[in-house]
Amino acid sequence: MHILFFTDISPFPQNGGERIRSYYLIKALSQLGYEVIAVVRNVEKADLKSYHLPNVTYYTYETKDFDLLTRITGKQYFQRSPAILEMFRKICQDYPIAVAFLDYGFVGHYISFFESRHIRVVLGTHNAQPMITWQLPSANILDRVRKLQLFSMEKLHERLYFNKAAAVLVVSDDDHAYHTRFLPERKVFTVPNFLDQADYRLSGKKQQRVLVMTANFGVYMNFAGLKWFIENVWDEELAARYDLWLVGRGSKEALKRITGREEYQNIVAFGKVDDVKWYISVASAVIIPLIHGSGTRLKCLEAMALKTPVIATSKGVEGVKSKHFIVADEPAAFKQSLLKFDDTKDNGALLQQDFQREYSLEVNKQRLHQIINYALRGKMQVYGQPA
Repeated sequence: MHILFFTDISPFPQNGGERIRSYYLIKALSQLGYEVIAVVRNVEKADLKSYHLPNVTYYTYETKDFDLLTRITGKQYFQRSPAILEMFRKICQDYPIAVAFLDYGFVGHYISFFESRHIRVVLGTHNAQPMITWQLPSANILDRVRKLQLFSMEKLHERLYFNKAAAVLVVSDDDHAYHTRFLPERKVFTVPNFLDQADYRLSGKKQQRVLVMTANFGVYMNFAGLKWFIENVWDEELAARYDLWLVGRGSKEALKRITGREEYQNIVAFGKVDDVKWYISVASAVIIPLIHGSGTRLKCLEAMALKTPVIATSKGVEGVKSKHFIVADEPAAFKQSLLKFDDTKDNGALLQQDFQREYSLEVNKQRLHQIINYALRGKMQVYGQPA
């Protein structure tokens, strides 16, 4: 069976949470034996041959930056790209597409293209995006008006298009509750963010003094979390005990913006790296000091897969099922958690066990198989039966 997978993301290299989510969705579908025609962006011009997956054929497309009128009016939430539609037409002519999997962001306005060809659509969400937009900081009245406009456009897009899909994927129980406010519960399915354990078998030597925070620090919730941590938790006492590594896009700029310096009290920013796994694997612990956001934290799952303990706020581990996180929401409690942290305990191993039960590729392949079957037949099917 052929599946057209479309995403607005550049999955390669996998140096961001949204990229990792899209990549593993493609990988899971391919391992189920489907022939996957993956239509992706490739902003960084990665050599896709280096990311070969069995049963996957890649198509790439480019998009132009939105002009001022589009940004002001919000046309991007409703206007389909002629170039993307033409690519869809060609693929549907060349392959017997049975299901279209539309992943990430606001792409619901493409559902009608497939509907008119009797192709069932699975729509994937990465979070409850309007709720994240509503958390954006507003410094003045113009910011507040703009936030309200974006929030309203995103809500309208969801109401106009999401119910047209045969199935809608969400990543957490909270996101499930959000989406079933306006969608029939029978077509909303939770598939958490997940990883392939085989890709996380590193044996880097643990560094006793090292804490790591990985993120795209250009995203406001990650920047805000880092700012809260540096200004309210980190001090000379913690700096004397630990080195803090900031790893990911925008980390150097974020550190300088917050502190006015490129290095600050044993905090070092590495910037964008092709792969964060090694940094997580050698750390004593990963910190996730988030105060905004929704969904399931991929940075949290990566730490679990690599047996690295996690010290976080409640928001930082929101949506992830485990009792083995060290959680503190107040600055003083977060600091004490770090001072009392004992890396000789088995928190990391317990986290890895929880990961394998809920967030592994094998477990979530089964969920995807059942959802694809539901989209095609309107009923669930036991994994292992013919698709």
